[in-house]
Amino acid sequence: MYLSDNKVNYIIHHLKHHLEAEDFPQDAIEVLKRPDDLPDDSKNRIVFILSEEEIPNPVFLNFRGHKIPVLFSNAIPDEKIFHIDDRGNVIFHHDLLSSAFYLLSGLQETETTEKDRFGRFPYDLSIQKKLNCVHLPLVNYYFEMIIDGVEAHARLQDKEIRRKRLFDNFGLFLSHDVDRVAFYHPFHVLYKIKQIMGLAPVNYSKIKAAGLFFRGVFYNLNPFRGQDPWWNFDWMMNLEKRLGIRSTFFFLRQEDRFDNSLYKYHYKKIKALITKISKEGFEAGLHGTMRSATDAKNLLQQKSEFSRVTGIEPVGIRQHYLRFSHPLTFKNQQAAGLKYDTSLAFAEHDGYRNGYCWPFRPFDFENDKMMQIWEIPLVMMEVSVLNYRKAGFSGLQEAVAHYITEAEKFGGIFSLLWHNCRLSDIEIPGVTEFYEHLLKEIMQHNPEPVRGIDVYRKIEADRYEFN
Repeated sequence: MYLSDNKVNYIIHHLKHHLEAEDFPQDAIEVLKRPDDLPDDSKNRIVFILSEEEIPNPVFLNFRGHKIPVLFSNAIPDEKIFHIDDRGNVIFHHDLLSSAFYLLSGLQETETTEKDRFGRFPYDLSIQKKLNCVHLPLVNYYFEMIIDGVEAHARLQDKEIRRKRLFDNFGLFLSHDVDRVAFYHPFHVLYKIKQIMGLAPVNYSKIKAAGLFFRGVFYNLNPFRGQDPWWNFDWMMNLEKRLGIRSTFFFLRQEDRFDNSLYKYHYKKIKALITKISKEGFEAGLHGTMRSATDAKNLLQQKSEFSRVTGIEPVGIRQHYLRFSHPLTFKNQQAAGLKYDTSLAFAEHDGYRNGYCWPFRPFDFENDKMMQIWEIPLVMMEVSVLNYRKAGFSGLQEAVAHYITEAEKFGGIFSLLWHNCRLSDIEIPGVTEFYEHLLKEIMQHNPEPVRGIDVYRKIEADRYEFN
């Protein structure tokens, strides 16, 4: 895949974050379309040869304990990653630049107009599903392959390079989408009738749905009713504070139909909650409505309303239902003045939608350039594991352990989304105990707990100018 200069620079820009600035051999890099394009007098170069393939034609390499699919290659599968010729040139045999660009930029999402019922790029159409590799941050592995070659090049010059990590161990980015705040809201109680009749999806038996319906009716008629099980924010924050975690809460306003929330920012209870979250060191961000994913004016209005009502200028956003149109949604977010997004994950499966466990900048295909907003990739949403994959608590726990291991390898991020409305023992027996145990288990791995704004500040402070 013949990349433009800007596309090559886009990958080099992100690669640079993994090395100390003064150690990066920018002047030694040579990107060619054909092997024989390398001049006969070239010496001490780092040579990348772009593949002629227009679509991925993967080969698998054994690397760091995994079989890593390289999407574009100029070599046979078992051939080593690079060789050094007699003039000191380090020549890569596989097109690691195009492979990294294909995943990191989200190019595969622009190659089809097919979407699911929420307007999302489906996991079933992804290269990750085809190659069974969604659980691996492939771009990080590609960068490691490249850096191994850069190290070999440096040794020939009697130099050393210093690798960099975003976190000493790994970063834990815990977040919560505040979609629903009232389990016994009349709308949700009446919705149980549709579930009982088989007209709406339900994750438990119809008998349980009937029991919850009558429980909801009694709750609404009882003048001495207690706290609603979805209004559990004090419990969540107190648990996190005990463990040394500060998370990010993304708030969704009511709009159009009930695809969004049933509250608005100016509601006294919601406004007080956002104020409390901010005062106690947590982050309050924007949860973009269904319409805002493709409607720039709508998103700007939503952000302006949030700022006006709460007095807080939101820095980050996650789109509701992970609804995303690439790269339109990024453009709308950037135009609204948002600094980071954290929507990019497959709803149907946990893992790495863009193959990377570090923050990255999106690519604007229409203008062939890198964008300024940052993406903090979402690695796991509890719904993906419990509802879509139906892997249960044990499957979720195993997946978390795996993603922590991957984040530790690269000093990257494990980002976990858990909805407040998925922390009710009434609907999911045992979930609160499991969740508390899970967070304690994660903290035993000594992560650096971060909010989205912390990740943004960290990567901005260490950024390289794009040229």
